[in-house]
Amino acid sequence: MIEQYSYYKFETDYDIKKGFFYKIHGLPCLPYDDGKIESSDYFDSQAEARFSAISHIDLLENGEG
Repeated sequence: MIEQYSYYKFETDYDIKKGFFYKIHGLPCLPYDDGKIESSDYFDSQAEARFSAISHIDLLENGEG
């Protein structure tokens, strides 16, 4: 399920071998990237992945992410 936080949309997903992760959907800067940011870490729960995605969005909005 895609959720909205601030100006970004994100979703959490599950890899059966690694665990939960998130994808943040932003504006693409073609031809350099497609605008998607995937978490580099995997999480034990969907709630943990969701919280990490929101924290990552906060960093992006502060110019740090």
